[in-house]
Amino acid sequence: MRDACKAAGVEFVCAPFSLEALERLEALGTARYKIGSGEVTNLELVRAAAATGKPVLLSSGMSSWEELDAAVEAAGENTTVLQCTSEYPTPPERVGLNLLAELRERYGRPVGLSDHTLGPHACFAAVALGASVVEKHFTLSKEMYGPDAALALEPHELAELVDGVREIEAMLDAPVDKDAEAAALAEMKRVFEKSVVTAASIPAGATIERGMLAAKKPGTGIPAARIDEVVGRTAARDLPEDTVLTEDLLA
Repeated sequence: MRDACKAAGVEFVCAPFSLEALERLEALGTARYKIGSGEVTNLELVRAAAATGKPVLLSSGMSSWEELDAAVEAAGENTTVLQCTSEYPTPPERVGLNLLAELRERYGRPVGLSDHTLGPHACFAAVALGASVVEKHFTLSKEMYGPDAALALEPHELAELVDGVREIEAMLDAPVDKDAEAAALAEMKRVFEKSVVTAASIPAGATIERGMLAAKKPGTGIPAARIDEVVGRTAARDLPEDTVLTEDLLA
């Protein structure tokens, strides 16, 4: 698996369940360590993983706040805390996305989601809420034996998850200025927005009443939002029905 990760250009990440396993993983050149939810109270293992100097992913599926406080302290600064619900599969209402903000505020560290729901949607929501890591089970086929196969992603689903996350990241990394966007779309605004127009023919010199007016496309004249400002003004010349009103047509 390490060699496959290297060939694919991705980090080799693994979860040790003992100090002996941690030693072996160090020898293999593991890039970072995942501390599973069941190991959060194994503070000796947490401290040993942190002592390697590698980043630690700390899952929190079965932990109380008191237990998680102790584990985060043991894991040190280079830790990402993962919200996790240890239900397989996890129903949507039990994901706990609200905890991402609380974890970030409580610990001042990056947060993520260890997800056991069916499908990618919880991961997408977590990334939109600021998760820097999402973890998902993977399988070559949901027909394979094992308790996690049914909720795991197959290769094409994992590819869709990665593509979706990258798109969300692109959205989050490109803030839009509303006024600048409106200015850039000025030509489109003129096509789709509405102007004040005459609802009937109005003779020159007539005082314009509200019933003489309507709002219609295009938005090349007085904006429809100003229709009340036109009421009470005078027609500067004869105005046929459906005339798009501009300031020079009014007195």
